[in-house]
Amino acid sequence: MSTPGFLDRARFALRRRLATVATVGDGQYSFQFHCDSLVDVMRARTLMTKESGTVQWIQEYVKPGDIFYDIGANMGLYTVLAGVRVGQAGAVYAFEPHVVNVHTLMRNVKANRLARHVQVLSCALNDQEGYFDFNYYSDISGSSNSQLNGARDGAEREFDPVLTERKYATTLDALIASGVIRPANHVKIDVDGNEMLILRGMSGLLGSRAALRSIQVEVNPRYKSALFDFMRAHGYQVAVRHFTQEGKERLASGADPEEIAYNAIFTPVLS
Repeated sequence: MSTPGFLDRARFALRRRLATVATVGDGQYSFQFHCDSLVDVMRARTLMTKESGTVQWIQEYVKPGDIFYDIGANMGLYTVLAGVRVGQAGAVYAFEPHVVNVHTLMRNVKANRLARHVQVLSCALNDQEGYFDFNYYSDISGSSNSQLNGARDGAEREFDPVLTERKYATTLDALIASGVIRPANHVKIDVDGNEMLILRGMSGLLGSRAALRSIQVEVNPRYKSALFDFMRAHGYQVAVRHFTQEGKERLASGADPEEIAYNAIFTPVLS
């Protein structure tokens, strides 16, 4: 096998030199994000504005020693934001099944020196265990809308997968029971329409209520009623609702609030 020549080495050296690293601050900490695509750049540079409510939730709720689940971690923005706050005594578990995003996510965990207490899991989460088709909406780093065991994006539009991977899926309850992860104090779920599957797969954690203090879930209009019924049945109430920047713009243009996805933060009902 021949070794890489001068031009090969030069091309890859130039690519590394031209790679974008975005520096973002949240008023208390400064973060470094490696960006492997323009989508990554957009995500990093809009961290403080795209979902300002998510940022505020993490800043206010997550404390040293806490356990945080970032489900749908993508390139790791909220993983890192929570990781600096839980400290060495806490832990962040970042779940991201999209293998290209996982690579970027792991680089960002390393870049922010969080590898000791941030663990990345590239399995998919579901309400049952087994192998399923994971259909890639895009193979670009930072992309979203890829789906487990289906090919409809978060807006219910069918898509033709650019890639399909046979992916192992499990439940949060199974991971906790086997000791792979510690029970969470805070959970963020944003998985482009599959939120109910993940919630059903963590019924045991929700029922225990031993440590869980808040859950943020992206609320899609198509399953909103089922979601709120499910959370009420498990003893949780809505504490805060907040829209993304795009949602705020749609509201300002006169769109029906009930037709816009938003994030809801649930907390236990005090007995």
